[in-house]
Amino acid sequence: MQLETKDDINTDSTLNTNQNNDLDNTAHQYPQKKRIVFAFIEAGLGHIMPMRATCEVFKEKYGDKCEVIESYFLREEGNEALNWLADEKVKEVKKVNKNKPLGTIQHVFMNIVGNKITTTWLHKSYWKKAYKDAVNRAASYNADLIFNTYFSTLYYAAEAKMLGLTNAKIVTFCPDPHVGVQWDRRGDIMALSAASGVKTESKKARYKKGLSKAVEVPFLIRKEIADYTLTRNEYKEMLGIPKDKFTVLLADGAYGAAKLKNTVYELLKLKAPIAIIAACGRNEELYQEFLNIVPPSHIDFRPFGFTDKMLQFAATSDLLVGRSAASMIAESAYFGSPAIITRTSTGVEKWICDYHAKKVKSALKITNIKQIAKAVDKFAQNPNTLYPFIKATKIYHRTDGAEKMADILWQELNS
Repeated sequence: MQLETKDDINTDSTLNTNQNNDLDNTAHQYPQKKRIVFAFIEAGLGHIMPMRATCEVFKEKYGDKCEVIESYFLREEGNEALNWLADEKVKEVKKVNKNKPLGTIQHVFMNIVGNKITTTWLHKSYWKKAYKDAVNRAASYNADLIFNTYFSTLYYAAEAKMLGLTNAKIVTFCPDPHVGVQWDRRGDIMALSAASGVKTESKKARYKKGLSKAVEVPFLIRKEIADYTLTRNEYKEMLGIPKDKFTVLLADGAYGAAKLKNTVYELLKLKAPIAIIAACGRNEELYQEFLNIVPPSHIDFRPFGFTDKMLQFAATSDLLVGRSAASMIAESAYFGSPAIITRTSTGVEKWICDYHAKKVKSALKITNIKQIAKAVDKFAQNPNTLYPFIKATKIYHRTDGAEKMADILWQELNS
């Protein structure tokens, strides 16, 4: 497929940048500022939140020294192919969340055929319609560095660089404990929060040239999490939840799929005096159904649709119950809330689950709905039984990950 050369590509004028347009006429008198792109993409919020966390810190520390572009990579006005792929990404996440065997089969298949075949097939065949426009999109930024938290933006940036359409450095944060087979290895730096993942990638790099340098950073938790300084009981009081009620946050990602519905109905059968915060995300139909529930008098039931209060809910709750999502588990763990992981839709989510349940030991994996309810009842009746899991969450009580990532970006931008 023939792509444009770099000289033929027009930079997207709609991109959000911190450059002062009033100085455009005199810009030639001064050295041009380095340009960094934060390539956002919606495929569940687990990729957006680490990107947002890093971008905000980077702008605060270095925004006056370089040109910062925040771009929703697949959302471009008038570009049918890119907008189609953006919608396909969302559909894919919803599909896999509802159909666990599909995610498992996909993961097994990709591991059998290997990294190069997987990344090529996904982007040049499965999503062929958007390949050319997406590669040109990566090139159009005329960037010195492109930062990614999602495997497709990484791939398109690597393709653009290979084709000579950009000279940008390519830096990526993988929010999973290990780098999955769908992630391209042609970048400059691959950052992970799990030491085991860094060790695996570094070992591969010793035996094969051209792989990204692996570095370890703390998980990229949103900076604003540090603003939540009140006690759990104070946050319960803010929501009108009695302090003595054991509070459970139910969350199954941005689309409220997986086991959220069935778990809610099972927990409503419990005799223990609990409070349930059910975050339905963008699942409006489920949210409306929950609004019509009349809970028993000893249970405080609070359903929410898509909301910006997830950090407040995490600070309020004694326990998180939901699917294996890296950002969601990390943010709850920051507040000392262990997790019951109810579903692993893909091999990647299994890695995340195993990391928290077996290595960090801040979570339990329970997939049977009745067993989930039984565990919640046990913890509600005797909260002290949660202590070993609470102790294990301390590893996540830090907010310096985004700053360390921002410093790496700045260093790489200027190297």
